[in-house]
Amino acid sequence: MAVIKTYRRDDDGVLHYREAWSERGGVRTHEGKAGTKGRHRHHATRSRTRPDRPTATEFLRTFTEAAVADGYQRVPADRHGWVVLQCWTHSADLSHPDDDRLFAEGQDALDEYLGWRGVGHCDGNDVGGRPPTGYDLAGTVLNLFCPVVDTALGVRVVRGFAREFGLSQLHVVGAREPGAESPYVLAWSPRRRDREFRL
Repeated sequence: MAVIKTYRRDDDGVLHYREAWSERGGVRTHEGKAGTKGRHRHHATRSRTRPDRPTATEFLRTFTEAAVADGYQRVPADRHGWVVLQCWTHSADLSHPDDDRLFAEGQDALDEYLGWRGVGHCDGNDVGGRPPTGYDLAGTVLNLFCPVVDTALGVRVVRGFAREFGLSQLHVVGAREPGAESPYVLAWSPRRRDREFRL
């Protein structure tokens, strides 16, 4: 599946996205203010019953040219920041129902949530380690890693996901600005006593 993702900031510094991807029977376009669901539309492409329509490749080329003409650009991977949703589980083997749901559904749900808001995607997870002391948990740590085009906006959207997904208070959000030397820092916690972020 071919995907085109472009971004621009308006005169007020607000980030906007304009993207398109091929899908069955055509191309889907999606645009709006980053952090919101925006608008999307399906465009039929050439077929036996629609020989006058452009192919998906032609449509995406025209789409990209129009986006560039309107000031949109791709954001290279090395200019993405990272946001990590770190969850502390109830059980080490993820057998607790909340842990099982988070592990089975969380990554895909977060990927979709970020994508439909034009902010980034979920790029994988790791599991291991111990929750911080003082929380009386016998579980482990699940990290969900998300490259994002704007770190502060990414943190806000990940927090929104945590609320909508129904996560307990046993999570924090870490963030790292673009650049190989940038450290992860605690970006948000529901508890005032949390001061640092560790992977």
